[in-house]
Amino acid sequence: HNLYWEKNCGEEISLKDGSSNSMSDAKRLIDYVIDFIFDNQVPVKKGYELLPRNEEHFQYECLMHKQCLICGQHADFHHIDTVGMGNNRNKTDHTKHRVMALCRVHHTEFHKIGITEFCKKYHLTTVGIKLSVEDLKKLHIKGKYEEE
Repeated sequence: HNLYWEKNCGEEISLKDGSSNSMSDAKRLIDYVIDFIFDNQVPVKKGYELLPRNEEHFQYECLMHKQCLICGQHADFHHIDTVGMGNNRNKTDHTKHRVMALCRVHHTEFHKIGITEFCKKYHLTTVGIKLSVEDLKKLHIKGKYEEE
């Protein structure tokens, strides 16, 4: 509540029926909660299923903090859109591919049960997100990018 007030120049928020706050206000509050979790390393043992439904922002934070979006353990950069066997990932424009942060266990499970069953099991409605060149560089993901 105080964090919302600070970041919105003293504006109050209420999620009660009939309040003057919009869905955009509620989404902003959820983003602040997710940021707080990552900034303060709050453990989320059950992964995404316990958090509010702002999946894109949560997946972004998982990628940027290299934490599995399912269990919170150290994660790898998982391409949803296959780059292809034998292709040089250092010469790939990763901005064109959807990615998610998955630990080794959940990465293996993803490939074993497939995208549809994985998303159903973990209640995912967004299957990976695309990152900007700036974000990819922060993560030290080498590639060939059109903007360069």
